[in-house]
Parts: sequence; C-alpha cells; structure tokens
Amino acid sequence: MTPLVYGDVFYLPANAGRLSAYDALTGERIYRARLSHGGNFTASPVAADGALYLPTNDGPVYVIRAGRKYEEVAVNDMKESVTASPAISDGVLFVRTRTRLYALGSKDAPTP
Repeated sequence: MTPLVYGDVFYLPANAGRLSAYDALTGERIYRARLSHGGNFTASPVAADGALYLPTNDGPVYVIRAGRKYEEVAVNDMKESVTASPAISDGVLFVRTRTRLYALGSKDAPTP
C-alpha cells in the first residue's frame, strides 16, 4: 500500500479500513474516515475520472469520490483477497484477485 496524490489532495490509506486526506501543498488534514466494511491494504490505490479505487486484502474494492469531502460511491466485493494494485487502461479497471483477473468498465469502453 502506498499513498496517492490526485489533484491537490494527498490520500493515505491505513489498515483497519481508514482513509485520511491531506492538502497536498500545506499538509493540513482535510478528513479521516473509516471505510464502511473496513479492511487492510497491501495493494496500492489508483485513481481516474474523479474516483479513487482502494482494493483490500479481504476482497472489497472501495470507490471513493476524489475531493475534499469523503464520499464512498461503491463497494465491489471481489469475493477473495486483492493484493495486487489495479491497473487502468482505456476506461477499464483491471483487478486481479488471488485466482481471477477482472476487467471492469462500461460496455462502451474500447476492447483491448
């Protein structure tokens, strides 16, 4: 797990399902929140199109709206551990669990 800077916010996930956000220029804490289903992190978060994607060791991948207010948009339960960082390409989020690789995106996303 590593921190993530997206826009002007520095995001820091922590075990026990916590996410803190700081102003990237001043270091001032903006919020500290607990994710709805908790979780521990091995994989690093990624961001695209105004959202953060935080995979957990327990299976849920959290979708958090980027910005200065904490907003949990979705929780996608992958049903098994996610310890590899997701990848994003052409509007598709690739998530590898212990035994599977998922490609998540809209039907309009380009076919790789």
